[in-house]
Amino acid sequence: METENFSKLLNEVVSNGKINFYYYSDPTSSNIELHHLAIPFPGELSPVDLPFRWHAEKPSEDLVDAVWNDETHSWVENSDKSHPALIAKLQANNEAIQKKMEIYEQDKIADAEKNDKLVQALTGVQKGQAQTTAVLAQLVPMVQQLSKSVNTSDETDKTNKEEGAE
Repeated sequence: METENFSKLLNEVVSNGKINFYYYSDPTSSNIELHHLAIPFPGELSPVDLPFRWHAEKPSEDLVDAVWNDETHSWVENSDKSHPALIAKLQANNEAIQKKMEIYEQDKIADAEKNDKLVQALTGVQKGQAQTTAVLAQLVPMVQQLSKSVNTSDETDKTNKEEGAE
């Protein structure tokens, strides 16, 4: 009798060209493909007639590793420990690290440019100090000579005054 029903249904599907998709979900399977497997089925099944773990609702495209949750009666993302979820997390972490590395490299280049400017400024200051020191080195003997000549002229004036006062 079941064979007759199946044949009848198959003939009806072939004549109408009607095929429905149902979705099988085995969350305990190590095969990720069995977490959300699309199954073409000729004809239409009522929710009561659906075999165990078959569902009429299609999983969302947003879900990486969709499994059926019997408590909520909906598709949910599998645990974070699934391979696709771990890969997605690792890719997100990798992208974040890449961005941080790019920012670090840009900051490193900016710091190097600032350091070059500081080195140039310090080199200019050192050259200025060296020039000032050289000028002072030339001026010191002249100042000493002037100081001696002033002291000598003061002593001569003093001596002249003392001699003139007598």
